[in-house]
Amino acid sequence: MPCRIYRSSYPPVELIDSDLLTFLFSNPRNAPDDKPIFIDAVTGAHRSYGDIKRRTRSLAHGLRELGVKPKDIVALFSPNTIDYAITCYGILGCGATVSPVSAAYTPMELQAQLETSGARYLIVHSSLLSTAEEALKSIPAIQVIQADGVRDKKGKSTAEDLASNCPPSPVVSIESSEAEERLCFMCFSSGTTGRAKGVMTTHKNLVSNMQQWDAQMPGETTGDLTTVTFLPFSHIYGLTSFICVNTFVGNAAVVLSRFDLEVFLSSCQKYRPEMVSLVPPVMLLLAKNPLVKKYDLSSLQRLFCAAAPLSVELREAVEARFKELYGTTVLGLQAWGMTETSPLGSAVPPSRPDKRHTVGCITPNMEYRVVDPETMQDTGYEPDGSAVPGELWCRGPNVTKGYYRNEEATRSGFATDEEGKLWFRTGDIGTIDKDGFLIIVDRIKEMFKYKGLQVIPSELEGKLLEHPDVEDSCVVPHWIEEQATHVPVGFVVISQNAKAKGQKNIVEDIDKWLNARVANHKKLRGGIHIIDAIPKSPSGKILRRELAGMLKERSGRTGSKL
Repeated sequence: MPCRIYRSSYPPVELIDSDLLTFLFSNPRNAPDDKPIFIDAVTGAHRSYGDIKRRTRSLAHGLRELGVKPKDIVALFSPNTIDYAITCYGILGCGATVSPVSAAYTPMELQAQLETSGARYLIVHSSLLSTAEEALKSIPAIQVIQADGVRDKKGKSTAEDLASNCPPSPVVSIESSEAEERLCFMCFSSGTTGRAKGVMTTHKNLVSNMQQWDAQMPGETTGDLTTVTFLPFSHIYGLTSFICVNTFVGNAAVVLSRFDLEVFLSSCQKYRPEMVSLVPPVMLLLAKNPLVKKYDLSSLQRLFCAAAPLSVELREAVEARFKELYGTTVLGLQAWGMTETSPLGSAVPPSRPDKRHTVGCITPNMEYRVVDPETMQDTGYEPDGSAVPGELWCRGPNVTKGYYRNEEATRSGFATDEEGKLWFRTGDIGTIDKDGFLIIVDRIKEMFKYKGLQVIPSELEGKLLEHPDVEDSCVVPHWIEEQATHVPVGFVVISQNAKAKGQKNIVEDIDKWLNARVANHKKLRGGIHIIDAIPKSPSGKILRRELAGMLKERSGRTGSKL
């Protein structure tokens, strides 16, 4: 059976072969040197376009003098700062590869990434030094460079000092013929199952995705926009959006070191952005948190949400709240991608508000298939013309060539078709409608069955969020040996006002309310548990393994109806 291939409705982009830095600083929108590009949300300090270019050349000079060579792996362990991008560019200016590390990592997680990546250098922010020192006890050969300040505690120059005081010199160039093989970034997958994997992102991957981004979302790449961001720059979503695209087009970004609702809201009120990039937990706060009423967010027209599933119910609640509070129409628009796709793979254009329930149309120069993960054959069509749900497979110039030093993961992550073409297996179950828009159902590994009938956790979580007393939710499976099946278990965070009702009454009310709205096999037979917070990663993904562990500890307590 021949492959059924879905392609973008956008015309193909004429891709170029270039190293990332050359492309980044090509300045297609003619940003002036004195334009602020990165602005500190708290202090107001900024780095202008001219600052960025000069400090990049100076830092690259200083790092080369410290021994950083082409093809070295340099790990960057820092919260968001206005110098984060410059540090990345300085590393790239040595011909080396940047391996960003989440600022939320524990010493053990940091150690694992350093060992997997084979990093020779670690640039670390002073606020994270104690974590780094603990991680490096077993790998002392790694050379540490402090990111910020003038001198570290041993009196050595920091990256900030090198950028300020070293003479600016030409960066190490990479031949265009090498762009497809040389790595610019090595971000790590979330590692929800086992140790995180190092995703090999080449110069070609990222330059291609920036070109695709520019073609698919021209309204966001004008060079005239100011936005406010808390997205971790160590995550591919924040990395490509702000470290790459932002500088390339000359947009301004107001940077939060980490997410703080009040700082975010006050910054939106002060800088009046038209668009912000969000994750579902922040959409949840915009829908329900009382602080939102204290700030004027009326400038916002577009809320782009990615990194984790966004339910229709939550998106509609946010849009309705903006209408209620400000009398404005805001569009909640989704995009989809992965670290492995650099990341943009689809996005909803503002011109198609009727498609806000999808994660968008296919990015230019990409191809998709919808495949039954059991038969490995393309699925058929539904009566409405959409594909029968299956695993999304994709290919394109922005798709990684694999996982660093992990041949087994690379082999299992790709499939070869009859013509010998490689397809990346996303692990997402989804469909593509008759207009070419993607709809994500859930991750394969998160879906489960109750007595043979499929249960989709994200669907139930969206329903639970409609309940007036529920502020956040998660659904996980629990195996019942006596019934030889999984049952759905709900975890909810309830509002402050609801707590006065008592846990037993709240659980019974939510259970009764939900049962009237879902099919019999989707009922929360494993019970409903009230907790203080749903554990999530910095990028907004629910850490289900933590809740599964919590479930084992709480088995048999009040609220369980196994």
